[in-house]
Amino acid sequence: MDITYIEHSGFIAESESRYIIFDYYRGTVPDLKDKPIYVFSSHSHKDHFNPKIFDILKGKNAKYIFSHDIKKKAGESENIIYLKANTDIVIDGISIKTLKSTDTGVAFLINADGKTLYHGGDLNDWRWAEESKAYNNNMMTNFRREIDKLKNIPIYAAFIPLDPRQEEYYFEGMEYTLNVLDIKYVFPMHFWHCYDVIDRFINEGHNRSDAEIMRIKEKNDKWRL
Repeated sequence: MDITYIEHSGFIAESESRYIIFDYYRGTVPDLKDKPIYVFSSHSHKDHFNPKIFDILKGKNAKYIFSHDIKKKAGESENIIYLKANTDIVIDGISIKTLKSTDTGVAFLINADGKTLYHGGDLNDWRWAEESKAYNNNMMTNFRREIDKLKNIPIYAAFIPLDPRQEEYYFEGMEYTLNVLDIKYVFPMHFWHCYDVIDRFINEGHNRSDAEIMRIKEKNDKWRL
């Protein structure tokens, strides 16, 4: 499987039989071969969903699997499927499970071509120094409840927020996820071009799991897993 970083939380996973695009926001989508394309968008925030993706993929064999809150922006189409949180469904041989985000929309756990992928969207431990202790404790509890639903599921590749804007709390969501889930490859995301936050997370010793954290350096980085 090949993984390409587009920008922010946007990635492309390519298998022998299909492409899977997550949370296109902006950036360059490379030329895609003639095979089915499945576009996942976790929620309607402008840094996770951009209707420009319809123009980019115009004329392609594309199907769109969106969080239900995107419907107001994208409307109805035979090629769009809207999902709510806590949904389990199979689409064209792709098994899809959704989790409830701690912000808006959903996170996706999918199994396609024998590989299980997790894309967190904005499901994260969004603790902030300026928020109350009660708010932060509630946030932590809600986040961990959702992540715990994926325990004992081997995940091949996971795309997980690592947001430096959270300052002292920047690592909490990523660290907990790596501690409790079985993940082989981890792609940090949502770091707002602050690529050095990945090395910071690694160097500070927050990864105590066997997961390999991929050091993203620039847009359109690509890996063959």
